[in-house]
Amino acid sequence: MKTNQQESRLLSTRHVRIQKYGLNIRYAELGDRNDPTILLLHGVPENLQTWYDIAPTLSENYHVLAIDWPGFGGSEAFSEMTDHNPRSFASVGMDFLDTLQIEFANIMATDIGLSPALIMGVEQPDRIGQIVVMDGIPFPTSAYSSWEVRSFGRKNSIRAKALIKWFPKISAKIAYNKGFYKGSNIPREIQDEFLKDGYNKTTQNAFLSYFQNNAPGQAYLESRIHEIQQPVLVVWGRHDRFINVALGELLDKSLPNSRLEIIEDSGHFVQMDKPEALLRVTQDFLQRNTRTNWRFTEKLPASLIRANGSPQAQNR
Repeated sequence: MKTNQQESRLLSTRHVRIQKYGLNIRYAELGDRNDPTILLLHGVPENLQTWYDIAPTLSENYHVLAIDWPGFGGSEAFSEMTDHNPRSFASVGMDFLDTLQIEFANIMATDIGLSPALIMGVEQPDRIGQIVVMDGIPFPTSAYSSWEVRSFGRKNSIRAKALIKWFPKISAKIAYNKGFYKGSNIPREIQDEFLKDGYNKTTQNAFLSYFQNNAPGQAYLESRIHEIQQPVLVVWGRHDRFINVALGELLDKSLPNSRLEIIEDSGHFVQMDKPEALLRVTQDFLQRNTRTNWRFTEKLPASLIRANGSPQAQNR
């Protein structure tokens, strides 16, 4: 009989019915509620379990919340498929915080979570603090995307249907082969959880709907990104083969108060590929940029203005 069997890496979850939308949302909660809150927002093809390495460590100093987006993991989908889009997801994020009576939160988001996180920052500047975003597409452009990502956004794309609906196991293999720098290191129970979602029709529809209703939200964010005054840490995997690191550099230049960290020897799934490196830069960023130390754009001294005209992040 085996006595050294590893414990499951799955995060413990529960459900809550959010007040405004009435959706049943699955979430994980770790840490002391008296500590500062950080909300974790996942990407695809994932769910909140993507934070299996990140959430426990952050919970040593933060009250950590992670949610499944509507239609993903264990969360109920919108009845209207077109509601799976960045602006609706941003509203769900705030609805979730309201329901749990969280007045102020920092955010960490990856992939499809990037745009909703930044929209929350734009629309709720008094309630959203520091923001960490990774490897997503904030603007309505396909110039930096792989053929798989481009296909997801095309209406009636046969490739997209094949990847998402017809061959989810093959799609998962492509994601992990390309999404990691040198081979997937996802624990078996986490991978099984993701694959189960891949076969779920609700998740398939939410996945496809999000990408095909993505552009208006991206255009909205692009038009207001100059308003984001919170400190933003932009993190990108150097070897992201789904969304080129050049887009991370563009995002950093577009933000008024940002810092860019490129993680070496990492692919698209930075939080699973190089969790130690991500935690190191994130914890440094969060500690340096407390709410009391924020400096808004109009108050920044001229010495902190970059050559391209945008302000540098505080404590860079």
